[in-house]
Formats: sequence, C-alpha cells, structure tokens
Amino acid sequence: MLAVKGTIQLRVGTEDLSLPPGASILINAGVLHAVERAPQGPSVLRSLVVHPDLIADSPQSCYWQELILPFYGRHDLPFLLMDGSKTWHTAIAQLMMHAWDAITQESEAYAIEARYALSKALHILCQNLPSAPSPAPRDAQLLERMKLLLQYIEQHYAETISNQTLMNLSACSESVLLRSFKKTVGTSPMNYLKNYRIQRASSLLVSTDMTSSEIAIATGFHDISYFTKIFHRTTGMAPQHFRSANRKK
Repeated sequence: MLAVKGTIQLRVGTEDLSLPPGASILINAGVLHAVERAPQGPSVLRSLVVHPDLIADSPQSCYWQELILPFYGRHDLPFLLMDGSKTWHTAIAQLMMHAWDAITQESEAYAIEARYALSKALHILCQNLPSAPSPAPRDAQLLERMKLLLQYIEQHYAETISNQTLMNLSACSESVLLRSFKKTVGTSPMNYLKNYRIQRASSLLVSTDMTSSEIAIATGFHDISYFTKIFHRTTGMAPQHFRSANRKK
C-alpha cells in the first residue's frame, strides 16, 4: 500500500498505523488488515495484492527462493513500514507505482511490465530486510519435510495423490501435514496439488495441440467435467478459451 495523497489510517493485526503522503507498507500474506476513513480531508491510497504465483510458479524455483520466501516466509515480520527515509524505500514505492500504472492502463505487454517491476521491487526488498532470527531445529525439520513433499508433487502430480500419500511419504500425522503446508505455502496440500495441476494444464494448453481431455488425464484430472469446472474457477476461462487467448497468433 502507498499513500499518494493525505494521511492513511490503517490497522494491521492489532496495531494502528498512519501512512503520511509518500509512505508505504508491505503486508505479509494472511495478516488481517483494514484501512480506516481519514480523520481530516481526502486521501488517496494505491493498493496492490501480489500473489506469489505472479512472480514464481513453484516453491522449488529459484524465483520463489530468492524473491518470495525471504519475506513471505518471515512469520516474525507481519508487515514492513517504509516511511521514505531511505533510498530503497523510494525505489520500491516507484516500482510498485509503475506496476500499478501498467495494470490499470493496460499498456502494451502490461503483464510482463508489471511482473518485471514487482520482481525488481522484491529483489530490492530482500536485500534490505532486517535480519531474521536463527531458525529453530523444528523449523529446519519443517523445511526438509516440505522440500520432500513438494518435489514429490511436482514429479507425481499426474498420479493419484491424497493426504494419506503425503503422510506416508513424510512419516507425519495429518495435523502436522496440514500445518506444514499452511505455514510454508499458505494453503492445504490438496489445494496446492490442484493449483499445480492447473498450472501444468495451462502450460500444455498453450504449448501443445493435446485435447482438453488428454491434458486433463495427463495432469491428474480423471473426470473431464471436473477438470473443466476447476480450470474455469481458477483461471476465469474454459480450457479452449484459455488456449485461444494465450497462444501466439
């Protein structure tokens, strides 16, 4: 969020904060927050919601590890207030505004332009984050577990996978499995698997001539109508419409 005009009053978690003009704040995923009516005069706020998938399509990718995880994985850092007193505060704010302008004006290749600006902003952020506390042994165990599970999903997503499959693989209970996914990737194992399958299906629709039915089976959806329903719910388009809209002419 960036205060463009006037002072912005907001609550993040249990803290009441003020953003004077030019100040900005980055709020981590899953942190409750609300903007309140300005007490005096009009105010203008620019707000961008950035899903990690916009920058990196997989937690195993170098983009996720270098641009997403350093802030997204910091549970000790629910937000970062940037008051403009440092050069990198201004640099991030300018890049966020550039992404905002590209998206709202739908300039040529705006998606690529916005993604570049956001990636560069995250790179600057990661170089200037306050030091993280030393990871506890339990956190190291969690990361090793998730590395194993995410690699398995990426290698076997076309097969039948259940919570029990992942529990057996990592030798943990269902409650531990669910907490592990929620803490590291922000969602449940089955929702992560579904989204990963949709990502792979999207790629096949654009890069191959396979039919929707063939793609559904190749990505682990053995009920074609269910695949079409989930694909539309996730992307906002039917598979064939997605192919037509994203294939180069």
